[in-house]
Amino acid sequence: MSKIKFILPKSGIFKVNGPSDPLDYYYRPLVGKLYVKRIQMGLDLLNKEYDSILEFGSGSGLLLPTLNSISNNLTAVDLDADTKLVKESLDKLNINAQLYQEDITTLNLESNSFNLIVAFSVFEHIKEPDQILKQLHRILKPGGELLVGMPRVDKFMEKLFVTIGFNEINDHHVTNYKEFLKFASKEFELEKINTMPKFLPKSFGLYFNILLKK
Repeated sequence: MSKIKFILPKSGIFKVNGPSDPLDYYYRPLVGKLYVKRIQMGLDLLNKEYDSILEFGSGSGLLLPTLNSISNNLTAVDLDADTKLVKESLDKLNINAQLYQEDITTLNLESNSFNLIVAFSVFEHIKEPDQILKQLHRILKPGGELLVGMPRVDKFMEKLFVTIGFNEINDHHVTNYKEFLKFASKEFELEKINTMPKFLPKSFGLYFNILLKK
C-alpha cells in the first residue's frame, strides 16, 4: 500500500469544537506545518487499509477525511465536541461517520469491532488512563492496532507552547509518553515508535507517535 497522506481540508470547512481543539493552529504559517508534520509521522507508522476505524478524541473531526481514505467504516468519539458541528463539516465532504459525544469508558460499543483506533494529542490530558485503555483493548479486534500521538510534557514544552500563544499548557498536559507507555504495556504490545524531529535522539523529541497492538 502506498503512503497514507494527511489530508488538510480547506480552511473554514471544519469549526473549532471543544475547549482544547487545536484546529486553528493547523492553518497558521510555520506552526501549521509542524502540526501537520506530527500527524503525518503518525500515519507513516500505518501500512495498510482498515475495515473499521475509531478516532478517540476527534475534536472538530479534522482527521476524519484522512481516515476515510483508508476505511469506509468510521466512528468518532469525543467527550466535548458537538457532533452536530462535526456532521455539518463532514456532510460538505460527503463523508459518513458514527459520531458520539460521550465518555469512551461508558460508551456501549461492541467488543472486537475495530481494526484501528487513533488518538492524537489525547492521552497527555489524562492522568490515569487505565480504564480507557482497557476499554480500547476490549473494542479492538484481535491483532488490532492503537495509534497514539502525544507531545513532550515538561517545562521546555511549556515555554514552547507559550511562544505560539498557548498559555498555561501545564494545566492541560499531565502525562508524558513514558508514563503512558507504562500504562499501555498492561494491555498492549509496542510495535513502533517515532519522534519529531526524527533526526534527533528520542530524548530530544517534541512529539511522539506510538503504534501498539492488541
